Amino acid sequence: MFTQLSVKGFKSLADVEVDLGQVNIFVGANGSGKTNLLESLALLSAVIDTDSKQFTSRRILERGARPDTSFSSFNKVINTKELNIEVTEASGDKIPLRAWETDRVQFSYYGQSSAILYYAIFSPETPVLCGTAADNQQRKPLGLSGGRLAEAVEELLDDENSTFGTLELDDLLELLDWVGEIAVVPPSRELLDSNVPAVRNIIRFTDRWIYEGQNQFSAYNASEGALYVLFDLVLAMHPDSPELFAIDNFDQAMHPRLARATTRIFCEQMLAADPPRQALLTTHNPLSLDGLDLQDDRIRLFAVERNTCGATEVHRIQVSEKVLQSGDEKGFSLSRLWIMGRLGGVPNLF
Repeated sequence: MFTQLSVKGFKSLADVEVDLGQVNIFVGANGSGKTNLLESLALLSAVIDTDSKQFTSRRILERGARPDTSFSSFNKVINTKELNIEVTEASGDKIPLRAWETDRVQFSYYGQSSAILYYAIFSPETPVLCGTAADNQQRKPLGLSGGRLAEAVEELLDDENSTFGTLELDDLLELLDWVGEIAVVPPSRELLDSNVPAVRNIIRFTDRWIYEGQNQFSAYNASEGALYVLFDLVLAMHPDSPELFAIDNFDQAMHPRLARATTRIFCEQMLAADPPRQALLTTHNPLSLDGLDLQDDRIRLFAVERNTCGATEVHRIQVSEKVLQSGDEKGFSLSRLWIMGRLGGVPNLF
């Protein structure tokens, strides 16, 4: 596991240090700097993945980040003339395994794992998940925009044992409560309209509420929320998933209750993964927080906001058992405490 990320002088990240857990959720408004945090790690990964002091925009794009290495620049007092990005493993002894430095730019990696090399930011898009648009950043098990979703789902589905990866299939179907069955099949005109591009495999959903014979839908016609749920769970469970990855807008297209349940299952599967893997997730929706077990130190919640100078600040939100119990007694969920201002922007709440 990577235990610390330090960024100075990158875009809105004038001076940010984050102590990472295994599953890290960053909550903040649009433009607060959440994606910049993910991209700083992609930039570091791109630098480490080269033997020279030159790295190309292509290497950054391959990791799902924008190839923009701009320095922090603010109208007020905070201005940075250097860019410094460091990441540390639990076993790191502060002697960098890889370092690259120029007059104004320094990258340092303290550790031994190769996981940093394969880091990527996943940002799924509905047309790609549906199979009607190409993914220009293909990987295995999933492309960064959601390509290969049908193939990855097929690799995890086990009809004989009624499982989806390490998850009981009934638990998945309970999550997608309108779905009676999921299968991956060749495309057919019964499932795809003639104006929809055909792909090698498609996901077929069977709606348990509709008459037989009219109750089967392709990913193109199904609820997009189901596709995003499958995407997230594939990354949590598939044996070919990166050991270190990020998902930008983790819970997009999901109803709050679905987002809460997906967050809970995603965390459970991540913590049970073997070999261990680590995730950084961003969201705008505090209702997803109700799926987090913040009493487990491996799951960490961070508030991301801009200060009065415009620089991004990241605060870890630690919630005591006493506060959670008090909230339960009053019928207040974690998300409601956040919305009420009882959590947001407070590093420690006792």
